[in-house]
Amino acid sequence: MIDNLCMKIIYTILILILIQAKVFADVSEYIDEYTRYAQKDTYKTFKQIIKGSASISDIEKQKVIDNEISNELNVNFIYVDLLDCIKIALNNNFDIKIQDANRLEAFWLNKNSQFQLLPDIYYNYDIKNLEGNYLIGGIVATTTHEVPIQSDFVLEWSTINQGRYFFQLAQTRNLLKAAKANLEYTKEEIIKNTVIAYYDTLERKMEIEVQKMNLFNRVEQLNYTRGRFEAGIGTLYDVKRAETELAGAQQDYTETLNSLRLRQAALANILGVDILDAIYPFEIRIDQRELINPDVDIEELYQQALESREDIRAKTAEVNAYRAMRSANYTDIIPAITLSYQNGYVGTKRMGLAAHNSLTLDVRAYLGKNLLMGTITQIKADSAVVKEKKLELINLKRSVKEDILNSYYNSLNALKKVEAAKVEVDAADISLDLSLANMKTGEATFIDVITSQNLKVQANLNLIKNMIEYNRAQTNLLFDIGIISPDNVLKDYQTRYY
Repeated sequence: MIDNLCMKIIYTILILILIQAKVFADVSEYIDEYTRYAQKDTYKTFKQIIKGSASISDIEKQKVIDNEISNELNVNFIYVDLLDCIKIALNNNFDIKIQDANRLEAFWLNKNSQFQLLPDIYYNYDIKNLEGNYLIGGIVATTTHEVPIQSDFVLEWSTINQGRYFFQLAQTRNLLKAAKANLEYTKEEIIKNTVIAYYDTLERKMEIEVQKMNLFNRVEQLNYTRGRFEAGIGTLYDVKRAETELAGAQQDYTETLNSLRLRQAALANILGVDILDAIYPFEIRIDQRELINPDVDIEELYQQALESREDIRAKTAEVNAYRAMRSANYTDIIPAITLSYQNGYVGTKRMGLAAHNSLTLDVRAYLGKNLLMGTITQIKADSAVVKEKKLELINLKRSVKEDILNSYYNSLNALKKVEAAKVEVDAADISLDLSLANMKTGEATFIDVITSQNLKVQANLNLIKNMIEYNRAQTNLLFDIGIISPDNVLKDYQTRYY
């Protein structure tokens, strides 16, 4: 009987061993399947995109991802590339239109100043009805009823308006130069802002793709931990940890979706199109684009800026305009010479009209305004304005130099971070693969996989951020030294990928 009992125990143990082996085999098969999935191209798509090895299948997959994002945002994407955005912005941006209207105003004010040298020509007709008593010679009173009439064509020329003409002409000419320079500066600023806003939108697009893949992996990991728990070889902690990671991934994904939509609105506003238009980049990868030689000295870049910056030209012209305005005050003590010629008819209704003409030279010498005190105080006030504008010019140049330094070192810093981030991405890929393989052999836990997955996601996001940061810094540097243009900012740029 004891032998039978022992045999039953042995058979039971064998059956349990077989069942446990079957469970482990199922789990092992699941791990193998998960590992195989991790090694598929779809899992490493972002790495391929970053390294520029996109294929036709990647493009088709990109269209599917874009369609899903479009549906989640409930908008229809308007696909553009950077070249499209720059062209649209230069044609439609409202800041450019406002500055162009300001330039047009300055143009016609300058023309108005030029024409101040021309004489005034006018026609004068005067008729009166005189009836009653009037003094003749201020002594003899007489009663009369007359209708005097005077009809004249008059040409009146104030010569050079005490010389003020030349200063007003210089003032408006410099204001026109300033308005033209401000228009060009605004165009350059819009090019910069368009590129920055485009990169902001592209950054969100790439982040969404990383987080979308992360979200899918979190679902798979949750299913895996639940399978282990139901098989009796996993823990509830692993399940809850996987649920937490999934919930966090969902929050990150939703936040980035919202950020993408806001970035699209900002880009649409700069482009001058409807704010509701969902502008969406074509690119399926991020290019690291060097626009300025990193070996160029900062002082050399600053000297280039002094020669090229349109805002410096505008401020210099503004200083000269206010100098001319101040100098115009000195004409208050110059005699005013007016020459007038009058030709017409004069007479009465009863006696008829007789032809007449006259030539008048009028010279008036002034002692300034308000006994010269008005002139002196106005010169003092205008001198203060000139000083203010000079200081603004100096301050502008200092700010430009600081901006160049910031953009220069931001470029160098971002470039180093890009290289480090590429290493980080490769290491994170290998780390995740190893953690999956080690978990299969029991040398790692699910927490190791979670940690590796987090590192991989963060590494990819860091690479996106650093590459965009580098491109932003290079764009800012182009703008800071005053040579930004569609051609320069699109150097080595490849348009429309799909």
